[in-house]
Amino acid sequence: MRLKGVIGAVVIVFGLGSGARADEAEALKTYARGDYEGVVKMLEGPAKEGQAKIQERLILARALLHLERKDEALAVLRSVLDSDRENPEASALAGRILHEDGKDKEALPYLKDAYRLKQDAATAGVLGKCYYALGDLPKAKALLEAALAEDIRDPSNALLLGKICLTTGFGALAEKYLLQAEEAGLDSGELHLLLGRAYLAQHKEVGPIITLRLPADGGGAKPGQVVQGHVVLGPAEDAPDRVRACTRYSALYEGRQLLDRDPASADALAMLAAGWLAAGNPSQAREPLAKLAGAEPGSRRVADLQVGLLLAERDFGALENLVARTHEKKVFDDRTAAETYYQAALLLRAEGKRPEAIGLLKKAEALYPTSSKVLRSLADLSVATGRPQEARGYYARMVELFPDAPDIDELRNALKVLQEKTGAEQ
Repeated sequence: MRLKGVIGAVVIVFGLGSGARADEAEALKTYARGDYEGVVKMLEGPAKEGQAKIQERLILARALLHLERKDEALAVLRSVLDSDRENPEASALAGRILHEDGKDKEALPYLKDAYRLKQDAATAGVLGKCYYALGDLPKAKALLEAALAEDIRDPSNALLLGKICLTTGFGALAEKYLLQAEEAGLDSGELHLLLGRAYLAQHKEVGPIITLRLPADGGGAKPGQVVQGHVVLGPAEDAPDRVRACTRYSALYEGRQLLDRDPASADALAMLAAGWLAAGNPSQAREPLAKLAGAEPGSRRVADLQVGLLLAERDFGALENLVARTHEKKVFDDRTAAETYYQAALLLRAEGKRPEAIGLLKKAEALYPTSSKVLRSLADLSVATGRPQEARGYYARMVELFPDAPDIDELRNALKVLQEKTGAEQ
């Protein structure tokens, strides 16, 4: 059990002044020397016989905690509370023991009493963690923020606040708290995992890209290598001594850190694949994506990343096959599959491949016939490729389906022109 500043707290609370009994003063000195067995030998008997004062029992409870005798410590603390129900230290320690044993419902009343009696950062933090374990996120967040405002030295409070913010969809706030946990000295796989998720939630797969000068004797730097706290993306154009790199505030960087700690981490592989795709380097995304697909075949995030890779490589045939498979297996719903076809169609249209774009848009329309952007694209391409009858049909559907569209007048005018044109042709 972590007990920060225990010796100082005991000495301050109980003192070594003239008012202390000789055996109490000796117990404090023994405790301060770290001789917890000696404290137990000195105070256990009087405590069992009901002769130990409250201060002595509190010293005994702390000594027992140092010796990992938590059940005995809890019994002593309960005896203190039987004598003094309003003792904040006994309530706080009892609540900590129960919380760390996973007995949060039992711990809650002790911690609430302790915080009511003494609103210190340590108790606020444990009470916040207790509420978190019981699923009350608003109360947990408020108490953890109060603890962090008073004392930033406990990184576990900031880490848990980061988790709560991620759970509730606040990626930027999660990043803030997780970086505070790191500044407080925390360095763990969990921290890098949560930071990576916070960056992904904000679409900071790579973040700002900078040009970094390499050390004179550093030699070349390969993509993925961490140099001066940055991830190398590739060589800079027309600058042999420089590389393109992303800062540490990115999912790519956190994925690299996480993978170093856990080479089998699926989350690390997903962060790396997403980061390389965002950096415009699909070849670097292939390896982590292949490993991820092996670790969790058929998962939604594998499918999403595979779509990103195939779009980046302009492999539209493979993309069609992938979407058909994932849709058939219910990995993609109708709307997601239609959106993927639509994105591919935009790229084909930009390349001047209008018939191929129309083919994919019609697949999207079949899956999601009320998509405004799909119908608009089909209408525009039908006009551009000289098919006014088809364009007229799409505009007619849009006018009927979207009567409150901001540009409804333009849609109606376009439909009227097409009706006149096709009527004249007939």
